[in-house]
Amino acid sequence: MLPLLLSALDRPEEKRIFTLFFQTHEQGLLRYARSLTGSPVLGEEVCQEAWMKCLQHAETFFAIPPDRRLGWMVVIVKHTAYSLLEKEGRHLPLDPDWDAPAPEAGDVQGIVDLIRALPEQYRTILELKFLWEWTDRAIAQAVGLSVDAVSARVSRGRKLLQQNLREAGYHD
Repeated sequence: MLPLLLSALDRPEEKRIFTLFFQTHEQGLLRYARSLTGSPVLGEEVCQEAWMKCLQHAETFFAIPPDRRLGWMVVIVKHTAYSLLEKEGRHLPLDPDWDAPAPEAGDVQGIVDLIRALPEQYRTILELKFLWEWTDRAIAQAVGLSVDAVSARVSRGRKLLQQNLREAGYHD
């Protein structure tokens, strides 16, 4: 796959930088894509499409500071996975190791809908924090924000979700 990707780049220095980035992060991004889709095959498809999108926006890739490129690529992989699953009429699976409390009664789809309705800036951060159990520092590096900004978004996202749950009739 790498030779095909490199054919889109003209300058040797760009090829060298991209090759190093690809080799360093290919497996981690593939694992992430597989975890999002719940399928090794779909995960590979997501990664291939995400790498192609990266090169379609090569000018952005090279304009981003090197320490923030991984966060940018994580977002591309995530959005690519969401798009693919949406086209197939599927929803993202929950982490199988996540031990969610059983609902007391009724349909949980309302809660799922409230979570999915959160603004993207909060939904992404809360997903990484509470479903994937990433530290604020790891999230900050992945999405290209400061640790303080991540902490603020976790706090605001949590409050917004709690408010939305209360307004929908769910109680603490």
